[in-house]
Amino acid sequence: MEYFVIYDLATGDLLMRGSGPPGTAAQQILEETQGIILVPREALNTSEINMDAVRASLLEQIDAAAEDIRSRFITLGSGQALTYQRKESEARAWTPETDPAEVPFLAAEAAALGVSLSEVVTTVIEAADFWAVVGAAIEAVRLRAKRAVADAGGFHELAAAVLVDWTEVVPS
Repeated sequence: MEYFVIYDLATGDLLMRGSGPPGTAAQQILEETQGIILVPREALNTSEINMDAVRASLLEQIDAAAEDIRSRFITLGSGQALTYQRKESEARAWTPETDPAEVPFLAAEAAALGVSLSEVVTTVIEAADFWAVVGAAIEAVRLRAKRAVADAGGFHELAAAVLVDWTEVVPS
């Protein structure tokens, strides 16, 4: 089941609530002055719309969209994140005199790729520096969107808040 509300685009006021099988919201015929937004079931459990549940759902959508954008630049997963952090730490601490045993992740990568430890260090630091810029930009967009959800007054402002423009991070 999916749940939705239809609202006035100008005021954000609730006009109707509804539910149905997946795709029902997309089949609604709206007037030019109306908008529709999917909401979690919990939002419609009482006579008053549970706006906290609506906001929580929208915040989850923003986080999921940010994660999707991140996946265009990095491999997702907590183990992979720890690996990247360890490799960056090893690369930033590395000097030509460093014993390869002191940088096991980098040494393993160099051996696996058949390249020098110095080449791996350069690649890892470049990737980490690139990610710092991109990751910070993604985080800024994500946090602005979440702030917009928190500050939104009506459904029209909530719907606008989740229309996140990721093009400053990933040009279309």
